[in-house]
Amino acid sequence: MGLPHVATRGSLVSRRRAFNPLVLLFLAPAFAILGYVVAYPVLRTFWLSLLHVELVDPDHQAFVGLGNFLALVHDATFWQSLARTLVFTSISVAASFVFGLGFALLADGLPGRFAAARGLLLVPWVTPAVVVGFLFLYMFDQEVGVVNLLLTHLHVIQHGLAWLSDADLALATVIAANVWSQTPFFVLMFTAGLTAIPPTQREAIRIDGARGWAEFRHLIVPYLRHIMVIASLIAIINNFSSFTVIWTLTQGGPVYATTTLAVQIYRVAFQQFKFGYGAAMGVVWMLVLLVLSAVYIRTLQREALTEIG
Repeated sequence: MGLPHVATRGSLVSRRRAFNPLVLLFLAPAFAILGYVVAYPVLRTFWLSLLHVELVDPDHQAFVGLGNFLALVHDATFWQSLARTLVFTSISVAASFVFGLGFALLADGLPGRFAAARGLLLVPWVTPAVVVGFLFLYMFDQEVGVVNLLLTHLHVIQHGLAWLSDADLALATVIAANVWSQTPFFVLMFTAGLTAIPPTQREAIRIDGARGWAEFRHLIVPYLRHIMVIASLIAIINNFSSFTVIWTLTQGGPVYATTTLAVQIYRVAFQQFKFGYGAAMGVVWMLVLLVLSAVYIRTLQREALTEIG
């Protein structure tokens, strides 16, 4: 009877140690920095969204309550930029997902002596976004761009296309640059997932005669399902806030053809100097991201509960 009593005291002692106030003292600097870097800007943005603030007259601030948000309801440019952001994000993530999975499967089948080739697939991802923007800016130049020269040489087109100044082509061009830049992220995630598949599982399913599509469906997809969800969620958040590549290539033009929500917020806040109105856009932007994140997390939790059940 003494042993259970000792075990109970030991567990109580361990719990007391887990809630030692001294731990909070050591964590206080980290919490302070996190609060200053994350919590303060968020709360400050919420407060600015309730004010009428202009950079040209920073001393004159008027509390307007929900006035900025009500103005957004009737702002056609805002809704167009939001819709364009959803299109940009959905196409970019879907294309990068497919290409990343394809390249990961190809890299997984390469012999060990070609391991260096896998590293080359990550080069676009580590390339700074500004460099990616300028690279595609020169590649898709109407006069001397290599894309027009190649397509003209192959007689696909008769003359150079204005990829970045044509409203019908600009968004597709920006998406292409974005997909090229972020596909290696999916390659890295999926490659890590593929290496985690036990070799015995691969051998067993191949002995059963499952190869090709059957192996992909019954072995690879179940092992990569959670990675697919998490990688897609991270990519959606990154693409929803994408700014550098778009601004480097088109600055949101021609007209508003490539103006996403991030670009529109920059224009309103730092070109039109309407800080309060721009902050209201930022709040809506953050709420949309929270909803998307919640949907993905709920989906992931539902799948986990289904597997447990």
